[in-house]
Amino acid sequence: MDEDENGAVLAQKPSDRRSAPRLSVDGLASLFLVKHGSSVPCRVVDLSMGGCLLETQKQLLAGIQLRVEVTFKVRGLAFRFNGVTQWTDGRQRIGIRFVDVTSRRKDELVELLREVEQENAEKAAAQASEAGAIEEQAPEEITVACEELEPEPAVNSYPVCEPPMRSQPAVCAIPSQPEIEAPSAPRFAKPAKRERRAQSRHEVDTSAVIYLVNVGSRLHGRIVDLSLGGCRIRTDERFPVGIYTRVEMEFRLEGLPFRLGGVIQSIHDRRQVGLRFLDVSDRKRAQVEQLIEEIEEMRAAQEHSAPHGPSEAAFGA
Repeated sequence: MDEDENGAVLAQKPSDRRSAPRLSVDGLASLFLVKHGSSVPCRVVDLSMGGCLLETQKQLLAGIQLRVEVTFKVRGLAFRFNGVTQWTDGRQRIGIRFVDVTSRRKDELVELLREVEQENAEKAAAQASEAGAIEEQAPEEITVACEELEPEPAVNSYPVCEPPMRSQPAVCAIPSQPEIEAPSAPRFAKPAKRERRAQSRHEVDTSAVIYLVNVGSRLHGRIVDLSLGGCRIRTDERFPVGIYTRVEMEFRLEGLPFRLGGVIQSIHDRRQVGLRFLDVSDRKRAQVEQLIEEIEEMRAAQEHSAPHGPSEAAFGA
C-alpha cells in the first residue's frame, strides 16, 4: 500500500488528536449535502468548537471532504454551520468539521458548550450521590426484613382457658399484647401559592431582535421592561404568532450583549408581547441580575438628584 492509499484510509477514520474536546449532547439535526442537493434527518450526539458527530436514521453512503450544511438545536438554541465530512463509518455515523464560522457564532457556541459541560457535570454528581445513598441503605433494609420474618415464641401463640364454673361458661383469657402505635402518615408541607410574577420588572428602552425558532424569521422591536424571569417587547410590525412560541432574543444593555432563549408568555396587543426566559445559565442569570441592580442604582441616583422645588410649588398650587 503506497502513501496515497495510506492517507485515504487515515482520512476515513476519526482523528484521535482532537484540538477541541467533545461533549455529549442529544438534539434534532439536519444534514444538507450541497453537491447532491438533498437533506438527511439525523441527530447530533456530540459537539465541539471544531465540529460535531451526527447519527442518521438510515444508512448514509457519503464520502469524505464533501461540502455540507448542518442545522441542529440543543437546549432550545438553533445553530446552522457550513462544514465538510471528515469521516464516516459507512453506516449511520458521520463526523463533520465546521468551516467559515463567524466570530458571533463562535461566541454563541462557546456559551452553549459551557452550559452543556456544567449540566453534564451536575448530572454525573447527582448519579454518584444516588448510587452512594443506595449502597448505604441496602444493609439496613436487609436487617429489618430478617427481623420481621423471625417467628414469635410458641408460649404466646395459644389462649389460656380458666376452668368453667357451674353456672358460667368457660372464659378464655387472651394474653394482652403491647399496643403498637400506628405509624403516623407522612406530613407534607402545603405548597405555597405561586405568585404570578416572582420578580419585579424595571423599565428599560433598548432595541432587540426576536428570532422565531420554528418559523425561521425574525422581528425587530424594543424592550419596554425587564426582569430576571422575562421581559416585555414592543415590535415594529404586527406579531405574527401566538403564545408558547419558542423564540430567541438578542439585545444590548449598558454595552453588554445578550442572547437568551424563551417562550412567548402573553400577548398584550398586536405589537406588544411578554416573553419568559428559558434555559438561562447561571452566568447569564448573574449578568442580568447585575444589570438590573445597575439600573436600580442609576434610577435611584436620578430621583435623588432631581430638584423638588418646582414640583412642590406646582403641587401646592
